[in-house]
Amino acid sequence: MNRFLKCAVLSSVIPLSLLSYEIDFSKTFTKKLIPDILNSDIKLVVEFDSEKEVSSKLEKFNNYIKKMNYVEKDLGTFNIRPRYKYKSNTPHIDGYIGEIKYGIESDNPKKISRFINGLIDLKNHRDTSIIVSNLSWKVKDTSANIAIDLLRYESITWIEKYAKNLSTDLKKKCEVKNINIHSLQNSYYRGSEVMYSAKSSDTSISVPQQTAKNIKMSVNYKLECK
Repeated sequence: MNRFLKCAVLSSVIPLSLLSYEIDFSKTFTKKLIPDILNSDIKLVVEFDSEKEVSSKLEKFNNYIKKMNYVEKDLGTFNIRPRYKYKSNTPHIDGYIGEIKYGIESDNPKKISRFINGLIDLKNHRDTSIIVSNLSWKVKDTSANIAIDLLRYESITWIEKYAKNLSTDLKKKCEVKNINIHSLQNSYYRGSEVMYSAKSSDTSISVPQQTAKNIKMSVNYKLECK
C-alpha cells in the first residue's frame, strides 16, 4: 500500500515538473547624470619663526573663510606645530608651521573661483602656500537618490512587461519569483582631480569639465513559467 501511494505521488509530480521551469538572468539599467556640484579641498600652510606670527596669519585666513557664505564649507581644522632643525642629532625648534583645512562646494564654478582667488589675494608672503586639491564635479545626493529610485522603478516595470510578453509567446503563465538588485555602480562620485599650489594672485583656476556620468544598476531576475 505504501509502495502504491509512493508511485501515485511520483506520477503526479513528475509531469508537473516537466511542464514548469525557472528562468534566471541579469540585466543592467543605466541612467546618465550631469554632475551639478563642484567641490574641492583647501589647505593653507603658513611658516614663520614666531608662533604668534603664524597664529595671526591663520586667523586672517580663517576669518575670511568663515565670512564667505556664498559657498558651502565643511567643518575646518586649524593647527600649529613646531618646525624642527637638527644640530648634532639634537632637535631644535626652528620656527612654526600652521595649517588650515576646509572642504568647499558650490553649484556655481565662478563662486569657487571667487573664493579661492580671495584667499590668494590675502597671501602676501612667500612662506604662505595655498593648496587646492581634489577639484572635481559630483552629483547632489538628492539627485542621485532620485535617479536610483527611477532605475529601481524601471527595473520592476520592465520585468513585469517582459513576463507578460513571455507568457503570450510561450502560451504559459510566467510569473516573477524574485528581483535582486545586487550591483550598483555610481561612477559619478569619482571626478577628475586637479591639484596646484597657489603662488600669486595671477594663478588661474582650472575647473574640470562638467561631463555626464553613468549610474548603473545590475538586477537579477528569477521567473517561473508553468
